[in-house]
Order: sequence, then C-alpha cells, then structure tokens
Amino acid sequence: MPVPIKETPQTMPPVARGATSPVPQIPAPSQEPILIRRARLFEGHHVGRIAARTYYDAELTKFLSPRREKYYSDYEFGFQSRAQTRMFSPRNITYFAYEKSRPEAPIGYMQFVRLGDDEAAKKMEMDVGVTGRGCLWVASWLWWVWVKMNLWWTGGDRSEDPEAVKKFIGMVEEEERLHWEGREDRANRWHAQSVVVYEEYQGRGIGKRLMAEVLGRADSEGVITGIEASAAGELMYRSVGFELVARFSGENTFEGDSGGVMIRKPKGWKGETLNK
Repeated sequence: MPVPIKETPQTMPPVARGATSPVPQIPAPSQEPILIRRARLFEGHHVGRIAARTYYDAELTKFLSPRREKYYSDYEFGFQSRAQTRMFSPRNITYFAYEKSRPEAPIGYMQFVRLGDDEAAKKMEMDVGVTGRGCLWVASWLWWVWVKMNLWWTGGDRSEDPEAVKKFIGMVEEEERLHWEGREDRANRWHAQSVVVYEEYQGRGIGKRLMAEVLGRADSEGVITGIEASAAGELMYRSVGFELVARFSGENTFEGDSGGVMIRKPKGWKGETLNK
C-alpha cells in the first residue's frame, strides 16, 4: 500500500517559452482530480515526452544536448528510448499521474528499479515467470534493433554533443563507485531512474503521490531507497524522508551547491546507520 505523505510544493526548471520554441505546449491544467496508474509496457513515449519538455532548460541538458532546439525530435527520442528500455526489465516499475478524464495523457511519472538479490528482489522476477521473462527479453532485443536502425537512418542523435555525453557518463560512473559499489548496506534497494512532473502541475503534491508507490514497497520490504536528486527536487525528497549522503563530486557541478546522492531508510529500519 502507498505510504501516506504530507503534500508540499515542489519545483523544477522552467519550461522554455516563446513563439520560436520547439517545446510542445500542453493543455492548461484543470481542476479535475489527479489519479495514479501503473504504466503499460509500451508507454515509454509518455515518459520521453514529459522528461524532454520538463528538462529542456536544465543546465545538464544544455551541456548534453546543445542542439536540441534544432533537433528537438532527436532530443525527445533519446528520453523515449531510454525510458522504454528500462520498462523491459522485470524489476522496473513505472507509474503515471494523469487528470481523471485524460488517462492517456499523463502529466507526470516515476521510474524505479529494484536492485539486489534478497527475496523480494528475486520475487519480482519469479512473479513474471519464465515465459514472461522470455517475452520481455525478445521485446527488449527488438526494441534495441529498432532504436539502432532509427539512429542509423537519422544519423544519430543530432541534438547531443558526443564528447559531453561521454564525459557525463564518466561522472555517473564515478558517483556509482563512490556511493554504491561494494556497499553491502546499500545493495538491496529501490533506486530512482527518473521522477518528473510537468511544471504546470507542480505544487500539488503529485510528485509525492508518485513516490508513495515505491516508498510503500520499500517499507514493506525493509530496504532503503536511493536517488540522485536535482537541486529542484532535493527539498521534496527531504520532505518524504530522504537524507543527503553527499553532494555531487568532481566536475558534476550542474546542480550548483544543491542536489546530490540521497537515501531514505524504511520505516522501522533496524540496520546499522548508513555510513557515508
């Protein structure tokens, strides 16, 4: 069951404005109730659409995709392909937030993956079954082929700077070595892959309701939850129980003096203090 969470405002980088902006517009928010639903398998395009629009003006996006204005479709497709690839894992959960009358037009989402080899983690794969895992493998392979063919046809992601992407991957790997690799106390966990809500819908507690879907699972399984938080998201994550482990290190300065690696301990945590 989702863990009840008190709602407080949250913010994200503003969406680009102006008549010449390639960023697609969305219908004005209504006063309809916001509902949460589990994503279907082939709905990665919704994730890509929301993420590309919301992160358009983020400093990291400017670094990685300096030509996104000219090649917006390439830029958005990158988010879509990564999101869809995650969804083929039996350990992934993806949830959408949507207005009651528009379930096929999500306005926010969360993606988490279950890591580790404890019983709860293994059960996720067992519940899918041998046939289910086989189907997911085939689907993921076909998806990989399609993405590669698409990139070949278009000449690759023309929005990005390959050298910047390579450099950022190195930063991510360094954070992984510093805070996660070889840490037995952090091996079994839920880990955030992405949590995003359209700017126009922020401040209504939607991000927290999405987070509740995974935090309830973490509490029932007795495992921690990890996240690499943006500066904009840090306050919200703190309000649902996350603690800062460390600010981003080295050249990873896109979030300034805020954001960083955060961990939330489950309710009734009986393990040792999570050493930094």
